[in-house]
Parts: sequence; C-alpha cells; structure tokens
Amino acid sequence: MTLQTPIVTNSELKTSADHAARELGDLLLHTPEYTAFLKALNVLYSNPTAQKISAEIRSHKNALRWPAGEVSEHEVALARLETELEALPVFQDYHLAEAAVCRMFAEVDTIISKAAGVPFAANAKRSGCGCGG
Repeated sequence: MTLQTPIVTNSELKTSADHAARELGDLLLHTPEYTAFLKALNVLYSNPTAQKISAEIRSHKNALRWPAGEVSEHEVALARLETELEALPVFQDYHLAEAAVCRMFAEVDTIISKAAGVPFAANAKRSGCGCGG
C-alpha cells in the first residue's frame, strides 16, 4: 500500500491564500490599535484648526513647486505651520495611534515572515493588472 500525497492545485492554493488574507485583514481591522488609529484620524480630520493649518501647508508646498515669488518666504511659513500642526494635541494623539498601529503591523510582518521563511512585507506586491503592476 502506498500513500499518496494530496495534490493541491494552484487555484486551490490561491483560494486558500485569498481566504487567509481576508481573515487576517478582518482580524487586523478590529484590533484596538487599528480602531484607535482610525478614531484619531477622524478626530484630526474633524478638527477645524488642523484642517486650516493643513490647507495652508498645502498652499505653501504648491507655491514651492511652482515658484513665482520669494521661495524663502514660503519655506519659513511652511516650517512655522508644520510646527503649529505638530503642536496640536489632536495631531500628537494621531501620531501616537499611528506609531502603535505601525508597531502592530511590524509584529504581524515578523510572524508571517517567520512562517513563510522570507521577509513578507519586503516581498509583498500589490496585485493589479496582469502586467506585473
């Protein structure tokens, strides 16, 4: 009597990998770190002061891309505005939440990389058209 190794087709393997990826995504979506990040992001986007400063920052960045006036004036204003934005408590809360979710994602990457035997995130490619993009 010979034992036969079950044959797994590429289609079955892809379906299994897709299912596992969806499950992992769903689990990550509901972690305290990710929900705190989304909450901090929403609070930041809802803050009128942060939005006003962000709009001014974008304006100065655009002016630096297409210089028509004094470049140093825009650079000084940009630096001042970025400092103002970073000083806002909602922005600081956002950065703390962002750092926590990034640490979690790095830990997940380490676990997957160990199981896969290769650096996962470094080798992950976004799926797109059939041309490798």
